[in-house]
Amino acid sequence: MAALHMLAIVTLFLHFKIIAGDETRIISSKAYSECTQFISPTNATVIEGIYSVAACGVQCSTETQCVAFSVSVAGDTCMIHREMFLTGVCYSGGWRHFNVQNRCMNGGEYDQDKLSCQCYGGYIGQFCERIMQDCSEGYSTHHYNKGSGIYLIQPYMAPGPFKVKCRMQYGGNTYIQIHMDGSTNFNRSWQEYKDGFGDLTKDFWLGNDKIASITNGRSQLLTFKTTDNSSTVQRQRIYKSFTLSQDGLYTMTYERSWAHILPEHVGGDCLAELKGQPFSTFDRDNDDSPLNCAQEHQSGFWFKNCTPCNPNGVWSETPDKLRAGVPWEMFWTPVTGDNLILSCFAYLKA
Repeated sequence: MAALHMLAIVTLFLHFKIIAGDETRIISSKAYSECTQFISPTNATVIEGIYSVAACGVQCSTETQCVAFSVSVAGDTCMIHREMFLTGVCYSGGWRHFNVQNRCMNGGEYDQDKLSCQCYGGYIGQFCERIMQDCSEGYSTHHYNKGSGIYLIQPYMAPGPFKVKCRMQYGGNTYIQIHMDGSTNFNRSWQEYKDGFGDLTKDFWLGNDKIASITNGRSQLLTFKTTDNSSTVQRQRIYKSFTLSQDGLYTMTYERSWAHILPEHVGGDCLAELKGQPFSTFDRDNDDSPLNCAQEHQSGFWFKNCTPCNPNGVWSETPDKLRAGVPWEMFWTPVTGDNLILSCFAYLKA
């Protein structure tokens, strides 16, 4: 029982330290001992029966709009305030006064006008206390709503946080693949596809372990977007409830797919015949062909006999921007004519 009591005291103290900050930054009544009257900020809430500074600090931490608090010298009353104490103003009257310098955790900044925390880097929550599960959660909680960048996420199924590229628009998109400039070689081993490779700001594959943790944590839409010389816009195909198995084979499945409503944006359904296939690389041949499809296509993907899809193939740009007819080039069929795929983006959205 004594151990539990001590644990409770330590927990309260740590919680108070997070909220109240360094004691040297606290405005104390001792600095204004010549004052005879207590001047309180407006919008104060009085709480009886609070017997310590730490307990009053915890009370403040549970109130979203609390930015300062006062504890009576008698030690039995706590006041929490919606306005900070001002330096140079006299506060006294048998109270100790404390400003909450920054109630936000993990580098967040408190917005006095909005009475909320501005979080950064993937942290969300009332006090930026946790990492978002995916980019969609960061968007839906209104912490992030514009631009693209690198953020931390931690899906429920992941053992720890990891970095991803997010587009914080249109619901929040978590990129799992970008192949647009040939800066990264996609002819990689099973282990490399498992862990992920490349530069999140350029060409990359996020990693099958990471993709599996995202897709098994929350239902996800997968969107493939491609560009070719037949159109000035991106073509897209969307796959509902896309998942990778967590049995070590990274088998791909989904419920159904659809294209964009505008004809010029329509992308072919390249994954239809690959549904239910495990992943393959040159050193782990899991396709249904007598050939090693990953070796033929010089990439890792879900292959069968071999495949109408090779978005991880060798990036190139022929003079006429048409396919060269070699199995290792980057392609996505069907497309208009026999056009070379110039770029491919794949992202998830919950």
